[in-house]
Amino acid sequence: MKPANLNFDFSQGSMNQANDQVISSGHAGLDVMLPQGGWPIGGISEIFCPEKSRFALPLLWPALARLSQAKRWLAMIAPPNAPSSAQLASVGIDLSHVLMIHPHATSNGLWAVEHALRSGTCAAVLSWVNHADHHAMQDLRGAALAGNSCGLIFRPEWAMEQPSTASLRLHLSSTDKGFCVEHIPQNSKQPRSVIFIDNLTTQRSA
Repeated sequence: MKPANLNFDFSQGSMNQANDQVISSGHAGLDVMLPQGGWPIGGISEIFCPEKSRFALPLLWPALARLSQAKRWLAMIAPPNAPSSAQLASVGIDLSHVLMIHPHATSNGLWAVEHALRSGTCAAVLSWVNHADHHAMQDLRGAALAGNSCGLIFRPEWAMEQPSTASLRLHLSSTDKGFCVEHIPQNSKQPRSVIFIDNLTTQRSA
């Protein structure tokens, strides 16, 4: 696992682009609920959840483990609670292709996210973004498309009310027995769907 500051170098890794437009989440019930059947490649997924989102990361492990085998970077930008190397390795993620990026406090974190997505050498970019207006989200989606990258952005729950051009929007909430994943359709007139996940095993959906 390679730490990096804002002056990171994406020159290592394959520039080959994936043929599939989505990658399976690794959870059959969740794939059924997701409009495209998995996490969008070349697009942005907004994941709204409370506090520091540590409980939400295991939802991503199966897809990230597969993406790490593609010899492109998995970039985590400014994670508030970074997973340990042992934890990443235990779920099958290739540590030699993981970048931990910590932008300087005075730097524009969104620029780092956009640059990583657009680089073409990142299979996935995970970032934690509090403030991003409609224009910024458009830029991130365009960067993910240009770089053929899977953009996974964790955002606070209050940001759900903001307009967005994200390919996928999910709201995660934890419970004593697991957590709920709610799909937020771009069209507010469409019903929301919810699935409950307990210990990474789908139990019920609606």
